[in-house]
This record gives sequence, structure tokens and C-alpha cells, in this order.
Amino acid sequence: MRYYMAIDSNPLASLPLSLFGVSGESAYVDLLQDKLIVRAGSLFSETFSLSELGQGERFPWPWYYGVGVRTDFQGMVGPVTSTQGVVAIPLLEEKPLFIPLLGPVGLQLPCKKIVFSLKDPDTFLTNFNQGRPDVNGGPKNVVIE
Repeated sequence: MRYYMAIDSNPLASLPLSLFGVSGESAYVDLLQDKLIVRAGSLFSETFSLSELGQGERFPWPWYYGVGVRTDFQGMVGPVTSTQGVVAIPLLEEKPLFIPLLGPVGLQLPCKKIVFSLKDPDTFLTNFNQGRPDVNGGPKNVVIE
């Protein structure tokens, strides 16, 4: 199932994104039976096996973090195209991602958490989290009889 990314309506954010082919049609997340494809124009394109991903959750994204391919250089990486509807999904094991800067030149970044913004994050999270392991661990409900 395809989920489209939310594109920031502010021209100062959406114009630079459009220069890299990021539009309402070219920025999406495909949730398939065994993999997750995250694509934002020519800025970002990665495929993840569902077996390497934990449970997703809503993630606060202040306006001053900006939009585009974002990283904190500590494991969080992803295309954020709007400050609204941001989702974060932890990886069960760190994975290196190549982020292109100019043609074949780019950065290899360690990814522990993939982030992206969606138009309908709640529907995506409901469908995605079915059967996903909780990376943060610990029992959620304890019943004592």
C-alpha cells in the first residue's frame, strides 16, 4: 500500500524540495508484504526489509529542524518533507545509508532510526505496527491472577 508524504506548504521549504523532484506524487512510502520503500524524489530512495524494523511512532518535529534529508549524525536519518505527520521507525540493527550530495558524491551515514513525514501517519502506523516487535522492550501489560 502506498502512503504519500506531506509536502510543506511554505514556499521557502517546498521550492527547494521541488528542485530535487520532490512532489506530492514522487514522495511516498510503499508498505509491501516483506519490505518498506521510502522515496522522496531524487533526494532519498531506500528499501528496508520489514524484518529489520521495529514499531513506528509519531515523532515531534519542530519547524527549526527544517525539511529535506535530515540527520542528527547519531543514527536518525530520513527525508522530512513537512513538520507535520512525522513518523520514526527504529531499526533492529544499525544499517549504513548512502545520502547523495552531488551526483555520485555523498555521505555514508549510520541509520538506527528512519524518519519521514506522511499525509496520513495514523493509518500508516496502524497498518505498519501490526505484528512489529517493540524495540524499546519491556512488557506493556502485566496481569497478576
